[in-house]
Amino acid sequence: MRRITLGLLTLSLLASPAAARAGFLFEGSVGSGVRAGIGSAERIPTNVMATVGYGFAGMLKLELGALANLGDAKASFSTGGNKVDWDLRPMIVLSPPLLPFYIRGIAGVTSLKVKPAKFTYGGALGVGFGLFGVGAFAEAGAMQHRYEIAVPGGTVGKDAWQLEGRLGFSIG
Repeated sequence: MRRITLGLLTLSLLASPAAARAGFLFEGSVGSGVRAGIGSAERIPTNVMATVGYGFAGMLKLELGALANLGDAKASFSTGGNKVDWDLRPMIVLSPPLLPFYIRGIAGVTSLKVKPAKFTYGGALGVGFGLFGVGAFAEAGAMQHRYEIAVPGGTVGKDAWQLEGRLGFSIG
């Protein structure tokens, strides 16, 4: 019985989230998804995000992500072209100790290159595993987004949701 208990304790510690202590961190991730709420669902551009932040005792992380939308989806941006656009995403991550699950709150500014810049907000639920300061994670989230939709005689702004999946790694 003692060996089983020791084995389960060791397994739970190995499966704990990557940020098990305070300190600086770096994350890299790739994501994509669909736009929902305006007509039929349409794929959003693939995006790549680099994130820096600081973790507090493995339960709280404050992060800032720089995200590049690669423009590989049909009608990726309001201008209609296949351009790379940039977003900034300040985030807060809450993860219970010894559990691999976390919740991420996101606020940000989109369309920094393809103007006008717009405010966005949302959140994600994820799972992450790590060992020796290096980890991997997968998450699913939703972001509010304002799209410029072409109508006869011009464009009109419409609010919709982006449903996004993301895979990544973390160091720190």
